[in-house]
Amino acid sequence: MNSLAFRKLTARTGAAVLMSLGLIAGFAGVPATAQSAPPVTLTVLGDSYSAGTGGGQEALPCLQSPNSYGTDYADATGQAMANLACYGATTGDVQALQLPQIPATTKLVTLTVGGNDIGTGDVSAACVAAPQSATCTAALTASLQKLTQLPQKIKALVNAIKAKVPTAKIAFLGYPNLFEPNNMAQLGYPAEQVRAARIMNGAADLLNGVIAISALGNGARFVPVAWAFAGHGIPSSTQWIVGPGDTSNPFVFHPTAAGYSNGYTRAVRAFL
Repeated sequence: MNSLAFRKLTARTGAAVLMSLGLIAGFAGVPATAQSAPPVTLTVLGDSYSAGTGGGQEALPCLQSPNSYGTDYADATGQAMANLACYGATTGDVQALQLPQIPATTKLVTLTVGGNDIGTGDVSAACVAAPQSATCTAALTASLQKLTQLPQKIKALVNAIKAKVPTAKIAFLGYPNLFEPNNMAQLGYPAEQVRAARIMNGAADLLNGVIAISALGNGARFVPVAWAFAGHGIPSSTQWIVGPGDTSNPFVFHPTAAGYSNGYTRAVRAFL
């Protein structure tokens, strides 16, 4: 991957940040089929990583994929699943728009959320190609400031979910490290691109740590996924993250179908 590819990646990432999508079509609008459909026991909330964006066959308005971890996990455990997750969702979006749709029969709620709250897309757009630039520094500073507000947002979200489905277990899932910096160095990537990769991975680790502490401190669970994706980031021979060179998949920095099944679903099954 050369500098031109990373500049193209930056442009695509910036465009993705500007996408504005509405709510998923409400499940309440679907005719009741109580005799034929089992009650929902698993509800998936959150952002694009829970929607399955990048997994293929994404459908509007929320860019959900049938290859999401929710679908994989429900199939593996024999549960009936409702996926309410939506591309671009923040903690506020989940609480205001998704939470009211949670079926009362839900026994387990899983979600990925937090990345959009702190502007990870802005950091990606600013830092991937120019990690030492003033723009990157400003994006990182703004993201860190927003990160300090995330614990209270997660607390409010956990309390709201508990009020909606008091007996359900709640599990926040982490985000993977997107890059394999050692592979990049061995393949002769420019030093600034390797540096950018390390910055991005470090930012993901920090975000995961805040989400984990906030979730566990408020009676929810946390499922780490970085370990399951280790060795499968950008670039790798078995890559589970959509990279800038993949012309068939526009959802850069999202897991592929293999990433959702072998990374996320594997982690969820291991911890839940």
